[in-house]
Amino acid sequence: MKNKVDTVDLMILRELRNDCKRPMRELAQRLRMHPNTLLQRIKRLEKSKIVRKYHADIDYKALGYDMHAVVMIRIKKSGLEDERLLENVANLPEIQSLYAVTGGADCIAIVKAKSRDDLVRVLKAIQTEKSVLRTTSYLVLVTYKESYQFNPLSAIVPDKE
Repeated sequence: MKNKVDTVDLMILRELRNDCKRPMRELAQRLRMHPNTLLQRIKRLEKSKIVRKYHADIDYKALGYDMHAVVMIRIKKSGLEDERLLENVANLPEIQSLYAVTGGADCIAIVKAKSRDDLVRVLKAIQTEKSVLRTTSYLVLVTYKESYQFNPLSAIVPDKE
């Protein structure tokens, strides 16, 4: 049976997405809820796998990952059925995200590397996969919004303040 998510759940999810380390009492006060009620709702959201994990926002640039690239990957016609290809590419440590897509490319990889040489090594590793026809790379010059900033709930859920 699918769990029903109400407006209160959406408000909780919005707040967790904005700051999942906020103390429970502070979060309950912000949402004007009893802390026990809030905790029960969060546990239900976790149990139903709506909340899957909590993450740390790490500044990889501060750790030396200065090269950020978007790599479009063209694959042979039967290549997308080759799970090993996708696993091999996804398992490269520098691959931040890997998507199968429609359009001019078959896959898009988001790559973070420490240097140009590291980026070249990752591109060669992708290109040597037998089903890969070609790659097209775009270096990211400026980032205006990161994936961790995605929170559509802030637009659809009224703020109680």
